[in-house]
Amino acid sequence: MNFNKIFILLFLPYILYANVSLSAPDSFFKGDQIIFKITASGGDVRFPKISNVDGNIVQNAGTSSQTTVINGTRSQKLIKTFVVRANKDFTIPSFKIEVGGKIEKTKPKTLKMKLVKKTISSDYDIEIKVDKKNIYVGENIIFTLKFKYNKNAQIVDLSFHKPTFDNFWAKELKANKQTSQGEFIVQELKYLLFPQKSGIINIDPVRIDAVTLDSSKQNYGFFSSNATKSTPIYSNRLVLDIKPLPKDIKLIGDFEISSTIDKTSVNSGDAVSYKVTIKGRGNVDDIDEIKLNIPNTTIYDNPSKKEFNIKDGLYGGVFSKTYSIVSQNSFEIPSISLNYFDKKTNSVKTIKTKNYKIDVKGAVKKTTVLEVAKEENSPTFTKEKLVTKIITTSDNQKIIFFILGMIVASIVISLYLILKNKTTKKEDTPLEKLIKNCKSTDELLKVLVVYINIDKQLDKIIYNLETTSSSIELKKTKKDILSILKDKTLKVKF
Repeated sequence: MNFNKIFILLFLPYILYANVSLSAPDSFFKGDQIIFKITASGGDVRFPKISNVDGNIVQNAGTSSQTTVINGTRSQKLIKTFVVRANKDFTIPSFKIEVGGKIEKTKPKTLKMKLVKKTISSDYDIEIKVDKKNIYVGENIIFTLKFKYNKNAQIVDLSFHKPTFDNFWAKELKANKQTSQGEFIVQELKYLLFPQKSGIINIDPVRIDAVTLDSSKQNYGFFSSNATKSTPIYSNRLVLDIKPLPKDIKLIGDFEISSTIDKTSVNSGDAVSYKVTIKGRGNVDDIDEIKLNIPNTTIYDNPSKKEFNIKDGLYGGVFSKTYSIVSQNSFEIPSISLNYFDKKTNSVKTIKTKNYKIDVKGAVKKTTVLEVAKEENSPTFTKEKLVTKIITTSDNQKIIFFILGMIVASIVISLYLILKNKTTKKEDTPLEKLIKNCKSTDELLKVLVVYINIDKQLDKIIYNLETTSSSIELKKTKKDILSILKDKTLKVKF
């Protein structure tokens, strides 16, 4: 018997037997790209969909295949490549692979994350540092990255992995600065960091991949290119001690607060412009929007403005916010307070704005009348009784009164123009009808309240209606008002 045939007969079952395997590294560095492969041999191979491994997102990096035919029997070998990044130890689980209609399983594998050590090289060096290591939450520090490499290192490309500042708010300060120091090129990058939580916090090493010419490999031929190699270079690690701020305090630094208004006296319905300004050195970004709460006013607040800068290594700037306040009555703008932690004195400080009293002209005022009444059982004894009457109207009533006043005013003006051109006696005006139909002093006051500050005699009547309505003779008062309305000059004003 032919030896080749004997070999095939003996080992063909093993060749055709389905086989699956997983290949992956035993360890990795934090943030590194990890490649693992799944190989399946046999006929009609079907892989499962793999998108997540132990909480880490997996990307499909491609598939390669190889087909062999032995004595008419077709065998397929597929290799699927996957890429994953992880920040801690993780396990690649067992996967079910269908091969030739049967289910095969790969073996699970655990990958360990190794701590990165600073790269020691005569050609490269990365150093990271901060200006302060013992700080408070919200206090700014300056992070500096310095990378230097030998001019003769034949570097083709540099791939910089930007640092990830977990638990920090970060802001890049300057563009990449490059200088020359002897035989080295030095590049420097700066960030402004604000810690967001307390405790011992690490800043992991920064990585740069240097692509250089590989002199150990040579390519020949007209279309060949120089071989290259990539070398990962790691910096040192930083450990910071972040202390918490006092309870309910968010700001740290040195601040001052001020406020201004454009006027202290306005006409009813006019707006007062009010501005608050906070400036100083510290985490200005963390100043919350300031809300005003002034009863019986309408407040329009504009979005705050924040301007930032760095002076003597300290971050700070100016926070400003403007409000427009409208009211029908006099009001007071309260003092605004701001609390912050002063690191120099190791204490919480409170700063405040001044308060402002705003006089609104034409506002409805309270009137007090002193009434003397006799005691029932003692004719000679008198007591003083304080009677306060406040006329209040709802917002809907104010709108109705205003519209009614506008309508009545328009009608009276139109009536005057008609009377000016005609001498014949006309019927009562709508306003006169309204006055004549009033059944009480309150009804009469509601009709006349929109005509305040038009005529002194009419103002006096309105004032009497407000203060002594119970003792006023309604019929005589209406007659006096109608008499005033017949004045041609007053009609024009209406």
